[in-house]
Amino acid sequence: MNLLKNTQYLAMGIIGMSAVVPALSCADTLGPYASLMGGANWVSAQDLNQNDLDFVEMEFNQPLDSGYATGLALGWRFPVGLRPEIELSYRKNTLTQFNNRVYEGGGSIDGKGEEEATSLMANLWYDFMNLPAPFNRFTPYIGGGLGYATLTVSGLEAGGVEFGGTHRDTVSAYQLGAGVGYEFTENWSMSVDYRCLKTSEAHFGDIERLPQGDVSTEYEAQSVMLGLRYWL
Repeated sequence: MNLLKNTQYLAMGIIGMSAVVPALSCADTLGPYASLMGGANWVSAQDLNQNDLDFVEMEFNQPLDSGYATGLALGWRFPVGLRPEIELSYRKNTLTQFNNRVYEGGGSIDGKGEEEATSLMANLWYDFMNLPAPFNRFTPYIGGGLGYATLTVSGLEAGGVEFGGTHRDTVSAYQLGAGVGYEFTENWSMSVDYRCLKTSEAHFGDIERLPQGDVSTEYEAQSVMLGLRYWL
């Protein structure tokens, strides 16, 4: 719940600042910028595969119980509206349940564990600039990115049985995104940002107390964040 409160405070503070600064003629800031983002992260139910068999499905706690995402980005906006960007982000969620337990004859059981995804992405966004009044301080955008993500699972436990320690792999990833920016001073803007991040198959090798064989999975997450951007 602290994440929710902090996000609310950030939004209220930005809105308050925008009320006391002079209006901009248009949202047309160009050049380099740095941005910081944070918010909620949802992870899709995730199958673990071994020996060509999906032997269990991991189900995750969802925000605001455990899922969050943060990010830091550096980019440059060009007059044509294109905005290349390098983004470093981190996502974390906790497990709540294991479903479709093939090795145990099916069924579900409460589970524990954590999954983290640290990604480095090269993004390209397109800004819809210079909207007519009274929307001239807003800049919607769409786009996506390519890069790599390091997936880490740790502390897996079900029915009091622990399944090894920490397992990780670095794999290719891509994301799609959209959002809207709001410029409230010449150098500062805020944004509401949506991201859908997916990875290729990650391989964790043998996991303790499971049959021998490489355990693999694919990661998909959706994030909704608030951003604060400073134009350099």
